[in-house]
Amino acid sequence: MDLFEFVTGMISVTLALAAAQLFLGIAQLVQTPAKVRVSLTHGAWVAVLFLITFLHWWSLWDFRDLSWSFPMFGFSLVGPGLMFFAVVLINPREASGSSVDLYAHFHRIRKPFLIVFFVMMLFMTLDGPVFGTEPALNRLRLGQAGMMTLAALGVGAKSRRVQSVISILALAAALVAVTARFIPGVVS
Repeated sequence: MDLFEFVTGMISVTLALAAAQLFLGIAQLVQTPAKVRVSLTHGAWVAVLFLITFLHWWSLWDFRDLSWSFPMFGFSLVGPGLMFFAVVLINPREASGSSVDLYAHFHRIRKPFLIVFFVMMLFMTLDGPVFGTEPALNRLRLGQAGMMTLAALGVGAKSRRVQSVISILALAAALVAVTARFIPGVVS
């Protein structure tokens, strides 16, 4: 095992735990005996988290030739750690009672979720340029900057309609970011 495999092993485990939590949260909502009121806003953010989890794991290949240090490892683990935290926040923990309102849940956790999401995206945006594996400006940065801007706007927005628009635009920005990662090691 080389140092790249060792370092990315921990990052991959953290991202895999985030993905597992995401799937588990959705499965619990499907299985709950309570009535679930679906929410476009919640669904869009779940899709964004899903895309970013796998997008970030896919991008780890760009780090294969780095001379790793402990500070680099620590820096690269912050984004996935925050990803896990954001995923745990997005889905309600307990689906007890007669109904689960996913928009009401999102509204309750909106500020901490969007702040965590913003900081997560900041770390995931900076790792490539800081480590010298990606240019500072490219199509991927456009999607990442869009998602961070939308998260920042969403922290202060209380309107359900505005939150829905923000979540849909964040999903569109995530899809733009995905187009930059069709081939590992190639960011245009």
